[in-house]
Amino acid sequence: MTTPKTRITAGILAGLLLAGCFTGCFFRKGENDKDPDTPITITDTPEEDPAGTLTPIVTPENPDDPASPADDPAQPTDPVTPIDPVDLPTPVVPDPGTAGASDTPADTADTQADTPAEDGGTHVTGIRLDKYIVAVQVGKSDMPIVTMLPSTALDVGEIWTSDDTAVASVSTYGKITGVAPGECKVTVRSTDNPDVKAVVDVMVVEDQDVIHVKQISLDKYETTIQVGLMDMPWVTMYPTNAGDKGEIWTSDDTAVATVDKYGRILGVGPGTCTVTVRSQDNQDVTAKVTVNVKIAEVVKEPTYIDGTLIVNRTYALPKTYNPGVSAEAKAALDQLIAGASEDGLEFWVESGFRSYDQQLNLYNTYVGREGKDAADRYSARPGHSEHQSGLAFDLNSFDDNFDTTPEGKWLAAHAWEYGFTLRYPKDKEDITGFMYEPWHVRFVGKELAQKLHDSGQVLEEYFDITSVYAD
Repeated sequence: MTTPKTRITAGILAGLLLAGCFTGCFFRKGENDKDPDTPITITDTPEEDPAGTLTPIVTPENPDDPASPADDPAQPTDPVTPIDPVDLPTPVVPDPGTAGASDTPADTADTQADTPAEDGGTHVTGIRLDKYIVAVQVGKSDMPIVTMLPSTALDVGEIWTSDDTAVASVSTYGKITGVAPGECKVTVRSTDNPDVKAVVDVMVVEDQDVIHVKQISLDKYETTIQVGLMDMPWVTMYPTNAGDKGEIWTSDDTAVATVDKYGRILGVGPGTCTVTVRSQDNQDVTAKVTVNVKIAEVVKEPTYIDGTLIVNRTYALPKTYNPGVSAEAKAALDQLIAGASEDGLEFWVESGFRSYDQQLNLYNTYVGREGKDAADRYSARPGHSEHQSGLAFDLNSFDDNFDTTPEGKWLAAHAWEYGFTLRYPKDKEDITGFMYEPWHVRFVGKELAQKLHDSGQVLEEYFDITSVYAD
């Protein structure tokens, strides 16, 4: 039989155990702006020291998610598509001649070499941020996104400090808040390797003040183009929340290259010049592009291999080559359309023959809209378009999903029967030089069309040739 004294003692012990459980298992879902759904185990409650710097909370290690809690969400940048956290943009490296440029990125560790730890893990060797300049109004906040390098690092904890908390404070998670007008620097260090750091230049302004441009970054600082062709660097003004991000573009030699108000650089004559973009808001802030203009190689005759006309990135047509639509190709297309009609399907031509000059205008339009690198994936440079041959047709729709429609499926299955090949198939962009186009057919004759269909090859594979621009 249990005595009252025994029961009292047992009750006290149970109470202590229960209290210990609640204390040890307590989770705080506090100001975790970067991963609000991940609870953080609190072992020591952070206290704010007299200097206003928070004692860092070391986040749980997670080898499968090395950037947590500073994971980069899908970034709706323009025009960049969402990217993986380990492939975040490289640090902003300002043009050496840029006025007002910060030297912070140059001091930032960005090494990705793995450093084996004694315990078999990997130590942090670099820190990458998505921004190195931040401007906030008093009482407002901003938070750079952090990536610890290499991606295999085990301890990705962050230590944040401000060198002037009277101007801006920073939370354990890197949330920078404006306190009073002025400038300061905020530093993030690795808890694993405190010698590895990245620095953010912080500018704090009053609520009613306009945030001015402090730096300009470009996606390229040198370009090579042919006479008559265009290129357009992408511009980023920092801070990204600056009030006036207008651009002023100039060329120091318009006989070599001109530039319009949007930054579209046009090759005029052979040579080298410098194109400058200047902040409209702060004209002391600039960035420069070295422009090399070359004369395009003169193509005297079209290239034929075993009787087949070759037109791709390597093999161009002369500017004067202007045959119009091939009568043989048009007759074959009419038969294809009639055959599809018997199966209850309808085809029409969205785009047929295009001259050299038409292709030049079209290509430069795409460059001006999306940049040279993007345009080169889906639009041929003048002289390199199969449409100039008079043997190519774009049918029905310029939609990647065309291959899922009844017409798209029929075309893929039967085009070869009429002497056509689907010129730019899926997963062969590295061979053809152009992205997938399920609507683009090229007439090659029934014999070759069947060989290509049966082998699954494209013209480059069949003839063992390249499709690469010279520059």
